[in-house]
Amino acid sequence: MTNYDVIIVGGRPSGSTLAARLGQAGLHVLLLERATFPSLPGASCPMINTATMHMLDEIGADEAQYARDTPKIRTMVNILDDEEFSFRLPMAHGRDYAYAIDRARFDDALWNHALTYPTVEGRDGFSVTDLLWENERVVGVIAQGTDRVRHELHADAVIGADGRFSLVARKVSAPEIDEHDENPTTLYYAYWKNVAPFRDGLPVIAAVGSGNGYGFLMMDSADGTIALAVEGRSELIEPEPGKAESFYLDLLRETPVIWKRVQYAERVTDVRGMKKIGNLYRAPGGDGWALTGDAYHQKDPLDGQGIYDAMFTARALAVEIVAWKRGEKSWTQALIDYDAAARAETYAMYLSTLARVRSSLYAQMPKWALNLSKRTLMRWMFQDPTIQEQLGKMMTRQIAPDQTMTTPTVVSALLTGPLRDLSKALEKIGA
Repeated sequence: MTNYDVIIVGGRPSGSTLAARLGQAGLHVLLLERATFPSLPGASCPMINTATMHMLDEIGADEAQYARDTPKIRTMVNILDDEEFSFRLPMAHGRDYAYAIDRARFDDALWNHALTYPTVEGRDGFSVTDLLWENERVVGVIAQGTDRVRHELHADAVIGADGRFSLVARKVSAPEIDEHDENPTTLYYAYWKNVAPFRDGLPVIAAVGSGNGYGFLMMDSADGTIALAVEGRSELIEPEPGKAESFYLDLLRETPVIWKRVQYAERVTDVRGMKKIGNLYRAPGGDGWALTGDAYHQKDPLDGQGIYDAMFTARALAVEIVAWKRGEKSWTQALIDYDAAARAETYAMYLSTLARVRSSLYAQMPKWALNLSKRTLMRWMFQDPTIQEQLGKMMTRQIAPDQTMTTPTVVSALLTGPLRDLSKALEKIGA
């Protein structure tokens, strides 16, 4: 009977990058995934930033493979009514761009890269149905492939990297911590071709606010496609059963800045979605088991940080597993240190994202104040060079969220905004 050092349940970004890191350390790893590759996962924001790519560099993943035929995005655009505010992404780790990757291509590339390590085995199309226990300790998994043959597979540790609805988390009754469900959101998206470009025709990530409790995100993606998502308050994004596609299209038609770009475009995928998106942490692990990626921590995709967080928690867990296997730490201490490192990196962004959901989708303002905010105050802020720089650095994980849009910075932007308007008006008069 083979006894692995680690069995990882779930072979998408968190699981495959964890396997690669453990493979780098020479651990004997079995990586299991119920889907077959290449294939799309459930709903996911496809954005990866420079910090994410830097972690992929650490394991030797090939950018030319995971981002094949995908445009480099250097510009973010915020659109409120017919006003556009854009800024460039900052340089970090030798890159000044992001990708809206094709998740089927991306996940397949990371899976195949993990299997290049001699001590990593992988089985896709292989479903875990239960855990093996011995004296209240997890010692392996029960799984089956497409042939329906039952396999008992043993390991010193079992890792759940199997997403928001993690089977491993359910089987061990992992406690949920810091859960926030007071402002639930729902997301639907599809991919399109032949979408009318923005003014300069360059690849962008564009956020379009409606002021009605929902908004849109358009991202230039692989093979000339556009990922177009709508996210909003769950009570507003609530199609009747079987009507998600028509509901999604109706929302596009009702938003002129979106519809003028897609009315003659071709939708090339079905409409996918996720209802009442979770915001929580789970216990990091227990006797013989641990969680990583969305199985451990999940939050609203509004800020596009999900893949980064999934891969960071995998990196933090890999450090602790290697230390444990080398006898440098007990399993209990390794879990404590893993949780501390993961929270130190993700918790501030978690709170920031919750605040952004609340302010952008749930805040109630008088109509006159909303219009003033849209047409004047927001323009003054988004056109401010300091705020643009801070937003870019926050998105690329160079500064913490609490260093962005600070009171002195916002006050400065609101004071200098009228001066910029006056300067432009005088320029027009002089011209």
